[in-house]
Amino acid sequence: MKVMIIGAGGQGSACASILSRQDAIDEIRLVDLKEEIAIKEKNQIKSAKIKTGAVNATDPDDVAKAAQGVDVVVDMVMPWMATYVMRGALKAKANYINTAFDAPYWDEFLKGTKIEDLPLCREFKEAGLTALFGCGFAPGWTNVLARKFANKLDTVDSIKLRIGKANIVPGEGPYDWVLRPWNPGWSPKQALVDCASSAYALEEGKYIKYPPFGGMEMCNFPDPVGKLPVTHHSHEEIYSMPSTFKGLKNLDFKYYLMMQPAIFYSMGLCSQEEIEINGARVKPIDVVTAMVPPPGNNVFGPTEEELAEADKKAFIELIVQVSGTKDGKSVTYRANCPKMNAPGPELKKIYGTALVYVALPLAIGTMILGDVSLEKGIIFADQLDPDDFISRMMATGYPYKWKEIKL
Repeated sequence: MKVMIIGAGGQGSACASILSRQDAIDEIRLVDLKEEIAIKEKNQIKSAKIKTGAVNATDPDDVAKAAQGVDVVVDMVMPWMATYVMRGALKAKANYINTAFDAPYWDEFLKGTKIEDLPLCREFKEAGLTALFGCGFAPGWTNVLARKFANKLDTVDSIKLRIGKANIVPGEGPYDWVLRPWNPGWSPKQALVDCASSAYALEEGKYIKYPPFGGMEMCNFPDPVGKLPVTHHSHEEIYSMPSTFKGLKNLDFKYYLMMQPAIFYSMGLCSQEEIEINGARVKPIDVVTAMVPPPGNNVFGPTEEELAEADKKAFIELIVQVSGTKDGKSVTYRANCPKMNAPGPELKKIYGTALVYVALPLAIGTMILGDVSLEKGIIFADQLDPDDFISRMMATGYPYKWKEIKL
C-alpha cells in the first residue's frame, strides 16, 4: 500500500513514523510546501519507506502530480485547504483522509445539506473513491466510541463530549500556571481560531449558536484532572454527527476553559483583521502564534526521561457519553479516556514517537481505506466498524486502557 502525507509537521510526521512500522505500508511520500521540513522529519524516522517532496496543498494539480500511484492521500494541512487537497486526490484517483474539516462543510451541515450533497461527495462517489473525514482524536476517536455505544442502543437521543486537562507540577503554587508558556500541541493558529469562533450545540433537534467560551459549566473529570469549567467549543462532531446518528436530538462538545486563549480572545489578540502598528500591517493572531513553538518540535525531540516526567505532570481526560433507549428503557454509556500519549517512553519505542493521540487513529483509518471496501463518497469516522477499528489500533501494540461504564 502506498500513501502520501501532505503536511510534514506535527501530526503528519508522527503519522509517517507510525505507518512506516506497519507491514501493510510499502511507501510513504511525506511532502510539504517546504521539502526541507519533510527531509528533516524523514531523517528522524529513519525508514527506507519514506520519500520526500515539495507540494503546494492549495494547487490541486500539484497535489495530483505528487500523488500519482498512491492508494490514499493523507491530508494534514490546515482544514480550510481540504477541498484543494481533495481535488488533487480525485485527479490522482486516490482515496482521501483528514483529521479536521471546516469551510465549506460546517456551513453546509448548518443549512441541512445531506452528506451525499456535500461538496465533492458526488465526485468521489462517481470515481469509486472514499473521502474519510475526521479520523484523528477529536474528531475520530470520539466518533468511534460514540458509534460503539450507539450500536448497543435501539435509539440514540443524546451525545455529550467533554475534554479536560490538568498540569500537576510538584511544589507549584495555585497560580504559578499563569507563567507557563502556552502550546496546544497542534497548530497554534488553528487552536486560537477554534477558541475564538462561535460554537453550536444541537438542542432538541435544532442548532443553537453560542458565543466563544459560552455555556460554561463545571464538569467532574476522573482524577487527577478533577472538576473543571468547560465551555462550548467549535468542533467537527457537532456538524457531522446529526447526519450519521439517526434520531439524535441533543449534542454538544465542551472543552476545558483554556485560560491563556480566553485572555487572548478578550484582548482581541485572536483577531484575524489587520491592524496598523508603526506603519506595519499585522494580524494580532499572527503575532501570538509567531511566539509559540511550531507543533513539529515535540514529535521526536523529547527523550525517554522527559516523556516519563511528562507522564507524571500532564493529564488529559476525554468523556464520551451516549444516551438513548434499549428495550424501552433509558440507558447511558460513558467512556472515560485518559491521555492517549502515555506511557510516553513505551510509545516512543513502539512508534518512534509518543505523539500518537491524533496520528494513531489517522494511521488506522488510512490502512482501513487501503484494505476495506467502504462506502464511496464522503464518510465519517463513526461510519466505520468501531470494533474493527479498535481491534486494529490495539493490534499495533498500543498499551492503552480506558474505562467504559453503563449508567
